[in-house]
Amino acid sequence: MKTLKDVAKVYLGEVLRTINPGVPYNSYKQGSSRAYDTGNLFNRIAGSNQINNIGKLGKDKKSFTLNIDIAPNGAVYGQYVHNGTYKMRKRPFAQIAAESPAVKQAIDDYMNGVVEAEVQIQFDMLDKRFSQAGFTVS
Repeated sequence: MKTLKDVAKVYLGEVLRTINPGVPYNSYKQGSSRAYDTGNLFNRIAGSNQINNIGKLGKDKKSFTLNIDIAPNGAVYGQYVHNGTYKMRKRPFAQIAAESPAVKQAIDDYMNGVVEAEVQIQFDMLDKRFSQAGFTVS
């Protein structure tokens, strides 16, 4: 079963892959999401986004969010690369990574594990209730 930490690792890896070497992105003039010149943005995003802080479980213990800092200290211009400016088109590397097949697969694996565990809990409760009522559970 995948954990939320595993999903966060895949997501951060995809964000970094989207920055360098880049993936096809037709909305940018070069046709790529590559945002690697000196390597500062790549290194700052890799260093400032800790795996434990990317994935957050919701208060209901059934929902989660993935947060990544696109403008870490030392590379605040990452927000302009990601969101664009009036002179430069956007290269939304975090969004592209979130929509990648690898991240979607990791999320599916995680959710399947969560659903499986919840179903098992419900079946165990039913078994207990049937046993308490005098039925044999096999």
